[in-house]
Amino acid sequence: MKHSPKPGNVLPWLLIAATLTTASAKTVWLDELDVSRTQQGWGQPRVNRSVDGNPLRIAGRAFATQRGRIEFKLPGDGPLLWTSGKLTSGQPAGAVEVNLDGVQHLVLAVTDAGDGINYDHADWAEARIEFSGGDPIAAALPTEEPVILTPPAPPTPRINGARVVGCRPGRPFLFMIPATGNRPMTFRADGLPSGLRLDPATGLITGEVAERGEFGVTLQASNALGQTQRSLKIVCGDTLALTPPMGWNSWNCFAHDVSAERVRAAADAMVSSGLIQHGWTYINIDDFWEQNPQAMEKDPSLGGPGRDEQG
Repeated sequence: MKHSPKPGNVLPWLLIAATLTTASAKTVWLDELDVSRTQQGWGQPRVNRSVDGNPLRIAGRAFATQRGRIEFKLPGDGPLLWTSGKLTSGQPAGAVEVNLDGVQHLVLAVTDAGDGINYDHADWAEARIEFSGGDPIAAALPTEEPVILTPPAPPTPRINGARVVGCRPGRPFLFMIPATGNRPMTFRADGLPSGLRLDPATGLITGEVAERGEFGVTLQASNALGQTQRSLKIVCGDTLALTPPMGWNSWNCFAHDVSAERVRAAADAMVSSGLIQHGWTYINIDDFWEQNPQAMEKDPSLGGPGRDEQG
């Protein structure tokens, strides 16, 4: 096997199950297996391509950065069969030959060498397995079922989210009263400054505030089981985000593969999961989408190159 570290942040794990031996007449190459079963911390696994979709290059290419640090490992049936030690970007590829006699399960693993996954790209190149018996297959790694430990919200109304909201004079104002509890729910807002209006069915406050100043508002939410209220301060001036906003960024999930479809799916998930009723307010479109304008041009409402968009 040969390997090469590259700058980036991808840590792949691939489990291969078979009866393996170095004294055999059969050979299978890694790119012939189902590498889609690979688990990695960024991007998608690719056959004969880097995670960025480029042809694999090892010999003859120098990397200016030395920030990436990784370690290749080959656990087999539990015990560690081989490790590369810590490697940095810019080092040449190294040859790997491991005796697999009697090994039933082999894991092709790459770790972050203990310093995080930033700039950690890794490639297995010209990797092959010599074996006897049944053909090796890429097996699914064991996964843990997700468990939600947060207690569910009560059925009675409860107002969540920011207690202080900033806006600028004459600019569009958008604030949804985040409230958990059984629906239908009715909302009320006493003391809204001139120019703002409330939709009592959705809790959405929209409009424009013309005058600078601070405005105390009393919010109320009620359903068939009861009602609750809480104060909100609206500050109209030159500062925004007076309460740190809660939201979601696509980078760790999609990286450069940002598209209008994925952004809207993330926004829909924030609504359907109920996060907006707990005060989550935005979906950030990572600026990497500017390098893939074709993926966004199907939906002009998501903006154009050069704009930092939040929705």
